[in-house]
Amino acid sequence: MRKRLAVLTVAAAMGIAVVASPAAADHSFTQSDGIYRIPHDDGSSVTIFNDHHDHGPAKDRIDMGAGTGTPLVAAASGWIRAVVDFNGESPGAGDGVDINGASQDDAAEHSCTNNPDDVVGSCSNYNNYVWIEHPNGEWSKYSHVGTGTASANWAVGDWINTGEVIGVEGDIGAATGPHLHWEVGIPSDPNDSTPFSTLGGFLQGTNVVPRICDIPDNLSQSGESHTANPCANQAPIADAGGPYEVDEGSDVQFDGTGSNDPDGNPLTYAWAPDANLDDSTLAQPTYSGVDDVIGDPVALTVYDQVEALDDSDSTIVTVLNVSPTVAANGDSIDEGGTATVTATFTDPGVLDTHTATIDWDDGTAPQPVAVDQDPGSGSAEASHVYGDNGIYNVTVTVTDDDGGVGTDTVAVIAANLDPQLALDTGDAVSFPGGDYFVGRIGEPQNHAASAQDPGSDDLTFTWGFGLATTYFNDGVALDPPKSPDGVFPFFAADNADVSFGLPGAYIIDVAVTDDDGGSEAESLGKIVTGDADTTEGNGWWKHQYSSGGNPQLEDAVLLGYLDIVNAVSSVFSEATDVDTLDAVHGTLSPSGDDRRVHAEADLMAAWLHFASGAVAWDAWVPLGDGATMAFLDLMHQVETTILDGAATDGALLEAEHLAQRVRHAG
Repeated sequence: MRKRLAVLTVAAAMGIAVVASPAAADHSFTQSDGIYRIPHDDGSSVTIFNDHHDHGPAKDRIDMGAGTGTPLVAAASGWIRAVVDFNGESPGAGDGVDINGASQDDAAEHSCTNNPDDVVGSCSNYNNYVWIEHPNGEWSKYSHVGTGTASANWAVGDWINTGEVIGVEGDIGAATGPHLHWEVGIPSDPNDSTPFSTLGGFLQGTNVVPRICDIPDNLSQSGESHTANPCANQAPIADAGGPYEVDEGSDVQFDGTGSNDPDGNPLTYAWAPDANLDDSTLAQPTYSGVDDVIGDPVALTVYDQVEALDDSDSTIVTVLNVSPTVAANGDSIDEGGTATVTATFTDPGVLDTHTATIDWDDGTAPQPVAVDQDPGSGSAEASHVYGDNGIYNVTVTVTDDDGGVGTDTVAVIAANLDPQLALDTGDAVSFPGGDYFVGRIGEPQNHAASAQDPGSDDLTFTWGFGLATTYFNDGVALDPPKSPDGVFPFFAADNADVSFGLPGAYIIDVAVTDDDGGSEAESLGKIVTGDADTTEGNGWWKHQYSSGGNPQLEDAVLLGYLDIVNAVSSVFSEATDVDTLDAVHGTLSPSGDDRRVHAEADLMAAWLHFASGAVAWDAWVPLGDGATMAFLDLMHQVETTILDGAATDGALLEAEHLAQRVRHAG
């Protein structure tokens, strides 16, 4: 059995209509493209008694006879498409029923046209017949076959060669006596595997006059007798060309034009397998390289017009795999963030399947990525966290199931972020003039800071008084320029001791810098008092800040005390300018009866007690009768009163007295 091929003749493919001259003045007809033998067994004497002129009721059909039981043979090679031989009883028993399934004498179905009243329905309903499809696209029919003689050896789909016995001649169905009703036609739909009606099995298409090699001029005539024999014919020679090679996704043209027929007959072509061919019946069909194959066998079978013999030739086709083409998209993120890389790819091998990986360029192994794919294309997407800034050359690799590899490299740009710094101000003191650290000359004081970097950077703390310390992300050594897999966010803490030799208002400042230059700084003022242990009266302070005499304190110390006063007070110098030694002397020397000026004098003296170190910021001030008041609370109250423009003389006098009590603090 051979696979059915929908084939066309070379003449039909070239648009050539084969039309013979009229055999009679009133009848023109179309001849078959194929040339057939007489469809009776070799040596049979066959008489033509109805030709294509006078066959009724339809023309272009032939009735011929050699006698009941004469073997009928295939007039040309092809596929058997119908076998109906259950009517009548010659030589075997029929089905014994009519077209409706009721009982009916099988004998009545013999030469039914002679006794149509003995059967139910039309005599054509009881025809026995066989249809054969030929490679050139024409079909031939053999009617009135003896009951059971075809189905004994053949089934639908079988391949039958020219000259092989189909069954025997009979008289079953629409016949007046034993004969072979033979016709050749072309279906209206070449892809219809059963283009014939149930009633009589007549073709749904166009009948053509069969050309017969055994008959002079190849056309039968009524009244002629001929001896059936094979056609004198030489087999064609097939040449499949090749071998062929094509890239996946491209086309290559097969070439069977090297085939030939020794008799000069035109050829019919059938390539197999016909998958991926645009038309397997062409001499030069186009083959599409859908998927890679190596040495895939291809066969070309050619038939000439006689179709009694055919020839085949084999070649191979190789489809070369083509690697996928990848197009990726990078990303821009901040260090410590997540980058998303997407990629699309195409592959001319529409049957290929694919896998994908992404190399993140950070020292980690390539990451397998799920692929969303359609035939011939697909996409992939993945995300990755980068701890350090830098330009990462990310490579997306797509591999097809045949080992073809496509890549694309794109940049993921991770930007550096500044570290975040926190100076520890937990021990800062709130003065009327602001918040300050407080220390004492000659005594080391410790300051602490902490920082956090979103990335995996090293952090260096640099203190304004000259100390610097680096904290390594890996705890050992400097990070490389890119350390995306380090610890992040990275936290570090630092502390440093500092001491001062002169009293004054200083700045404690610290900066943190990451290894990529990002930085942040924090600062807070620091009050460094003297180391006095006793308070002095206003007169003593006036003497120290006078421009004459021999003060016990050097100017540098006095100016340091003044800086402290201007820092911690909200009166000096926000409301009252005191920026020189003489200005201090003037403030300590009030005149007249302005109570505010007198209060400022005692306020200055109270702050100088603190600046000298004689009174601590957390000292308690005795108020009499056993009552005490925190030094800073007292100073806030005094300054508030002095700064109150509506304060009465009584309130100012009370503020003055409170400031005077500071000298007795302990």
